[in-house]
Amino acid sequence: MAKVRLLQLGALVVVLVLWAAIAAMGVVSSTALPGPRAVAGAFGGLFGSEAFWQAVGETLRGAVTGLLCAIAVGIPLGLLTGVYTAAEESSRLLMEILRSFPVIALLPVFLLVLGSTPGMKATVVFIACVFPVLLQAQYGARSVCQAVHETVRGYRIPRLLRLRRVVLPAAAPSIMTGLRLAATTSVLVAIGVEVLTTLPGIGHMIMESQQAGASARAYAYIFTAGGIGYTITLLAQFAEHRLLRWRPPAHQDEE
Repeated sequence: MAKVRLLQLGALVVVLVLWAAIAAMGVVSSTALPGPRAVAGAFGGLFGSEAFWQAVGETLRGAVTGLLCAIAVGIPLGLLTGVYTAAEESSRLLMEILRSFPVIALLPVFLLVLGSTPGMKATVVFIACVFPVLLQAQYGARSVCQAVHETVRGYRIPRLLRLRRVVLPAAAPSIMTGLRLAATTSVLVAIGVEVLTTLPGIGHMIMESQQAGASARAYAYIFTAGGIGYTITLLAQFAEHRLLRWRPPAHQDEE
C-alpha cells in the first residue's frame, strides 16, 4: 500500500513539474495556463475569503439535495423492479428513454419551467443521479439466487421483511457502487449547471474569474471542484468499507 502511495505521489510531482516547465517556457499563454505558483497564490487568497466558502456551500447544497432525492427514489424503485419481473419489464422502455436524454441538454427546458433557482439545480442533479442509483439497486436485487427466493417463499416470509432482510443486504454492494458514482456525478452536474446559468456556486465563480481575466483564480476554483470530488470518493469508499465489512475484499477473491 505504501508503495502504491509513493507511485501516486511521484506521478503527481511529475505532472506539477511538467506544468511548471510548460508555463515557464511560455508554450501556452499565461492567460490560458497560469503556472502552479500563481494558482497556489490565488488559492491561498481564496481560502480565507467568505465568497469562496459561500460558493462551495451553494454547490454542495444543490448537489446534496439532488443526491438525497435520487437515493430516496432510486433505491426503492431499483429494488422493486429487480425483485418483480413484471415491474421491470413494464418500466424498461420508459427507463431507457429517460436515461438516454443528456441532462445538460434538458437545462433550457428546466430554466423555462422552474427558472434559474436552487430548486432547478437540485432537479437537474436528481435526474443525473437517480439512474445510476436505480440501476445498481436493480442489478443488486437480481443477484439474489433463485434458491434463496424459493427458500423465502417456502417459509412464507412477508414481502416487506424479505426486502429488508434478504434483498437489501444482497444488493448492498451494488447499491454502494451506485451511490459512489452518483455522489461524484452530483458535484460535477451542480458545477456544470452553475457554469451555464447565473446560479451561485463554484461554477459561477469559475466563469466570473475567467471573464475578469483572473485565470489563476479560475484554476483555483477548478482544482477546488476536483478536490471536493476526490474527497467525496474517499468518503464513499470509507463508508463502503465500514458498511460492507462482512464482504471479503476483492483482491482476496482474485488471489
